[in-house]
Amino acid sequence: MLINWSESTALMKIFPDYQNQSLTEHEVFGLSVKYNLADGHSYISAKKHFGPVLRNLPELWDSAVETPIPQMERIFKDIFADYFALPGLKQHEHFSVCPTASNSIDIVGAWARSRNIKIGLVEPTFDNLAQLLRRREVMLEALPENVFSNLDLLEEVIKEKDLGAVFMVNPNNPTGFVIDAVMMKGIIGLCERLNVILMLDTSFRFCHKTHIDEYELLIASGASFIILEDTGKQWPTLDTKASLLSYSENLAREIRAIYEEIYLCCSNFSLRVIIAFIGATLKKGGLPYVHSIIETNVQIAKSQLAGTLVDVECPHLESRMAVIWLNIERTGLSDLELTNYLATYDVAVLPGRYFFWNSHEAAGHDRIRIAIMKPDDQFSFSISCLRQALLELESTKVFNANQVKEAVV
Repeated sequence: MLINWSESTALMKIFPDYQNQSLTEHEVFGLSVKYNLADGHSYISAKKHFGPVLRNLPELWDSAVETPIPQMERIFKDIFADYFALPGLKQHEHFSVCPTASNSIDIVGAWARSRNIKIGLVEPTFDNLAQLLRRREVMLEALPENVFSNLDLLEEVIKEKDLGAVFMVNPNNPTGFVIDAVMMKGIIGLCERLNVILMLDTSFRFCHKTHIDEYELLIASGASFIILEDTGKQWPTLDTKASLLSYSENLAREIRAIYEEIYLCCSNFSLRVIIAFIGATLKKGGLPYVHSIIETNVQIAKSQLAGTLVDVECPHLESRMAVIWLNIERTGLSDLELTNYLATYDVAVLPGRYFFWNSHEAAGHDRIRIAIMKPDDQFSFSISCLRQALLELESTKVFNANQVKEAVV
């Protein structure tokens, strides 16, 4: 009997409506399995890396009670700016603080719809950006990553598609594609000249290898902009997060009005805890300390996955991504088939097709993504289990091939 992981059988055992899944639904599934490599949030050991913060929680509570919310928001913005060496952000006055990056994207969508602005959104990228914008009935056009490396091509696309805004993710999730400071300056200049709003999702800012201060470049240019940041990908705060949403002065009144319709403020305690985590990271050396954690886990993954049926896609030279994009062509399975095969081993990953939010029926079927900011004492076991599942898949393929040969003979 041939072992066959077809979409009509194995997939439906795990996800009955697998053809209509989203990345977030796969992340939710990952929360229930033993070896969760799906979502990109940080679950490294807070006790190991940030023990003093946990021991000081009662004092942090008192500080949150005693500090006025506007003051806490400014403290958060300023230490975030110091951590990433962003003097442009530190001097910037027009910002709001949302509980999550998804909340920030939703506000951007509500504002864009109120202005009837058509947005060009990078593809591939995490599909909930497109989902949130579409739910707000924003007109979207897909922009391949490569257009951001060619200003002439980008200008041609902006004009051809009549875009009012360009939405980039830098570094991009899942590929690690990066726009450096030199190219970013060119893109900003182009957007200013064409009167196009530049929107940036910098949730993976901590994965840059080289420094970039988009705020400084944008403010100096006079271009209209919106930038959203995130803390949940870097600091293990059990999903106690904050998303800094900044915007140019000419957009501030309208965006702030939408924010205040939805939120009074972000939790003062959440901000105080995150401030403490950032401060503790600075004491350990800042970004290089986080990069060392990423690099350790990347090497574990590369070592364990060597000799299996998947190949690690090297990210852009200027990014050190906390997620890994895997080429799965040699498995002979689609991304959904492999995702569901791995689920039988209690391993959760993300299928590649849904990152192609506008063309998932045709693209990304030969990729999956894994995240590496996982519990220190579990990550190696998770990757080992992934390796074992892949080796057993290879054995099954060999067994099936031999059965076919015998049947022919």
